[in-house]
Amino acid sequence: KKEKKEKRSKPSKRAKSTASSSQPSSSFDPSSSSQPVMSESLLQKLAAKNETLSERRARKERERNARMAAKFGYSNEDNPFNDPNLDASFTWGKKVQTKRGADVKTDTTADKRQHQEKLVEEIEKVRRRRIEREEEFEEMQRLREEESRLREASHYDDWQRKEEEFHLAQQHQRTAIRLVQGREKPVDVLAKNVLLFGLSEEEKANKTAVKYKEKYNALDEMTTLDAELTAPHEFLRRLKLEELQELQGDLRDYQELEREVGGEGNTSLLSQYWDALAFVCEDEIAFIQGGGDGGHYEQVSADIAKMFQGQSPAALVKMKAEITQKIHAGAAGGDAQYWQSVLTQLKVHLAKENLTGIHNEMLVRQLSKLEERAKKIKEGGEEEKEANPYQQPLKEGADQGDEEVALGEEDEVDLGGAAAGASHWNDRTKPRKPRYFNRVKTGWDWNKYNQTHYDHDNPPPKIVQGYKFSVFYPDLIDKSKTPQFFIEPADSPEFCILRFHAGPPYEDIAFKILNKEWAKKKKQGYKCVFDRGVLTLFFNFNTHWYRR
Repeated sequence: KKEKKEKRSKPSKRAKSTASSSQPSSSFDPSSSSQPVMSESLLQKLAAKNETLSERRARKERERNARMAAKFGYSNEDNPFNDPNLDASFTWGKKVQTKRGADVKTDTTADKRQHQEKLVEEIEKVRRRRIEREEEFEEMQRLREEESRLREASHYDDWQRKEEEFHLAQQHQRTAIRLVQGREKPVDVLAKNVLLFGLSEEEKANKTAVKYKEKYNALDEMTTLDAELTAPHEFLRRLKLEELQELQGDLRDYQELEREVGGEGNTSLLSQYWDALAFVCEDEIAFIQGGGDGGHYEQVSADIAKMFQGQSPAALVKMKAEITQKIHAGAAGGDAQYWQSVLTQLKVHLAKENLTGIHNEMLVRQLSKLEERAKKIKEGGEEEKEANPYQQPLKEGADQGDEEVALGEEDEVDLGGAAAGASHWNDRTKPRKPRYFNRVKTGWDWNKYNQTHYDHDNPPPKIVQGYKFSVFYPDLIDKSKTPQFFIEPADSPEFCILRFHAGPPYEDIAFKILNKEWAKKKKQGYKCVFDRGVLTLFFNFNTHWYRR
């Protein structure tokens, strides 16, 4: 027992060594414990590179970073994982400890290198798949953008064409309005026959088709106007220089609109008509600026015009091609200015011939129209359509002007007697119902019962919460009186009659609505306004909330 006590009280050698090591020693050499032991080969490498061990480690780290950046595009400072030790080898400590305890063979350096190469190859495959996926996505985006761009381009072309058609239709309307009201310009006189007889019914429908069609169409009012019997180029000869210059700008507008609507290669009758007028108008301006009658320009033009006498249209077209080729080829020599004048006069001559042909065609169409009207009157068929309500009725045996004489219609039928008994009531003054827009405002009433039995996914039945009325009175005879509305009883107490009254030529219209109290405050949506011929009535019903 004494020996056991002595052994317990005597400290072990290991404890003594530990205690001695923990005590500071004056002969401690820090270089011997902190400096690692270097082999001879490592020392030789450091001596060959003339660098220290820390410099060698920094250089190796830079090389590893460069290799990693070249292979993966990452570095310790710049990587998507925010890992500053990305190039450090990962050691699975638990796995190594398990292998040591189970006496499993530890991986050698070659095995680690082979495993590392396998991981690098797998990473490369993933990178290639990602790059291919990104390229496919970019290609799909490019195709979508291309399709969208083509779709937008087609829509833009369609909208641009519709816009130009609208502008051309408005140009026709402005011309027709000035002609009907008797304040026509020179371009309106030139466009008169074209608008009367140059457009077929289908072309009129296509060129004047807009989303909202006005009740008053000036093109329909033009049917009572007489055709222009003077040829267009003869009418231009009567104009002054200022009028011709203004006409030149108006003709340019018509040309641009026809070209935009029909395309660059447009060869329609209207396009040929305006192009020919532009040539003749330019020639007339040069004629006046060149001295007018007896001037130098007239003498040169008269001499050149003798070359075209007796020539057929085909021969003139051939001559034009030959002169154009001669000027472009430089074969004219010193006479280039002369041949240029000949070419200009030839174009003017062809334009006048074209205008004469179009004008004769318009007169033939006018003759056909008069024959149809005469045939209908003789057969006692349909009544003649009235176009201008402001025109005075023709008297019995009245002179119809020079138009019938020129067309050979003065002895065919007497239109005066038929027109004398015709009615001249304006369509605007005929009694009719006004146009209107009506909307019913519906919604949910979230009272206590509905809040208990329903929710937003399963809402209660909708109820009528108000009405919106817009009644149009554009043609009121007495504009000093404001349209009114009246509330009248209906066949049931749950409903009432809302009647709108404005006066002639509009008849009253009525609507059957719910008989509830109106909320007549502006903040509650009430509106009752008559402005610009539109009576607007918006109202909501009062909502009563239960309070204790």
